[in-house]
Amino acid sequence: MLPNKLNQVLEEKIYIREDKTSVKDALARLEVKGSQTFTEFYKRYAGPFWEEYIPFELLDLVDEENNIEAYTLICQREYGFPKQYLIFSETSANAVLVLDALTDSVYIVNFEGGDELLLKGELEATWPTFSDFLKSYFNC
Repeated sequence: MLPNKLNQVLEEKIYIREDKTSVKDALARLEVKGSQTFTEFYKRYAGPFWEEYIPFELLDLVDEENNIEAYTLICQREYGFPKQYLIFSETSANAVLVLDALTDSVYIVNFEGGDELLLKGELEATWPTFSDFLKSYFNC
């Protein structure tokens, strides 16, 4: 499920997830089931991550104060995002990366109308799958 060369890109010990149950627990608190690739990525690796190929800092699911769980809850409360949308990046140029947990599609969503298009189902996915996103993000 994960790109073949990803383990070479994230081979440093700081990226290895120690507590794999925290991933399952966080997804349960968010009441969402991430795609198999998304779940496997976060069970194996701990962030945050930064790569030069796509200018967004990827959040960790549970570690750090700013994480996927916290940002997702903020977007649910502030923008009415349904539970299927997981916010997995820091804000960059007033935009975030969003995973649709039902379809596995990844979107770049800006808060100058892109959020409304996403909620209406009219925003086109930037990457068809989380795996495709990982290949682009980590250039592997």
